Amino acid sequence: MGTIIRRRRKNGTMAWLAQISVMRQGKVLLRESQTFERRSTAAAWIENREESLARPGALDALKTQPKSKKTPTLADAIDRYVQESNKQIGRTKTQVLKSIKTFDIADQHCDAITSADIIEFTQEKLNSGVQPQTVANHLSHLGAVFSIARPVGAFH
Repeated sequence: MGTIIRRRRKNGTMAWLAQISVMRQGKVLLRESQTFERRSTAAAWIENREESLARPGALDALKTQPKSKKTPTLADAIDRYVQESNKQIGRTKTQVLKSIKTFDIADQHCDAITSADIIEFTQEKLNSGVQPQTVANHLSHLGAVFSIARPVGAFH
């Protein structure tokens, strides 16, 4: 069972610390925590993490998994977002995310994407004749992938 604690950071801002611990027969098998800007993202992380740990053999797989794992590409994160989205996402959003996967930014690893890359993607869209409001819509959908993917573990 997970716990969410409100904490004050050194700079004075507030954050939410999400903690999970798995115990079997009185022994702690796993303890994890992450800090989030919003309580809702902390709750989403706990829910997703507990669900993945509840699968048969998940704890055993953690023991054998190497500690350093390469982060997925943006295309992989988009696929996972579409596949695991709790809410039913519409056809338009699905199509927009599918179209984003055809751009160079989708081949980059998520932890390597910078704001300059997103600006370059935006300029590429605008230069291809797409209206600014359409580009803003695409960025909104891309932002949803980033805001949900990090708490649920796509950006380790």
